[in-house]
Amino acid sequence: MDGRRARGDARRAQLVDATLRVVERDGLAGLTHRAVAAEAGVPLASASYHFDGIADLAQAALRRANDDLVAVVAADRRPASPQGLARLLADEVARHHGRLIAEYELYLLAVRRPTLRAEALAWLDVVADRYAPELDERARRAFQALIEGICLHALLRPGTADVDEIEATLRAGWPGGARL
Repeated sequence: MDGRRARGDARRAQLVDATLRVVERDGLAGLTHRAVAAEAGVPLASASYHFDGIADLAQAALRRANDDLVAVVAADRRPASPQGLARLLADEVARHHGRLIAEYELYLLAVRRPTLRAEALAWLDVVADRYAPELDERARRAFQALIEGICLHALLRPGTADVDEIEATLRAGWPGGARL
C-alpha cells in the first residue's frame, strides 16, 4: 500500500469515528459533513472528498459499529448460554450506552434506506451463530428480535442493565426453550 492510500484510509477511519461521536452526541439530525469535519478536526472538504454523501458516512459508521459489536461477541469467552449472553449484553449497555444509542439511530435509518438493512442486521447473525446455531430460520429471526428488543429496552431504562432481568427475559423468550 502506498503512502497516499494509507493516509486516505486513516482519514476515512478518522471521519467514521467522528461520525459515530456526532450521532452519539447530536443524533442523526446533527449529522452533516460540517459537523463531522469539525469533530474530526479536519477541513470540511476532507469529509466530502472521502464520502459521497451523508448516506455514505452513515453506512460507514454503521459498518464500524457492527464490526465493533462482532469483535466483542467473537472475543467473549463466556459460555454460549442465556446467562453468558445476558452478561455480554448488560456489559455492552453499561460500557457503551451512548454509542449503542447512536447505533440504534443508524439502524432506524436502515428502515428508510434498504441498502443499509443487511449491514444493520449483520451483528445479529453473529450473535445467533454463537448462541443459538441450532435454530431454524423462523426461530432464528425470533431470537434476533428478542436480542434487539432486550438491547433497546435496556437503553430506555436509566442506570445499567440488570443481568438477572436480561437472563430471565432471554429464558422466557428463547425460541422453543432451546438449551434451557
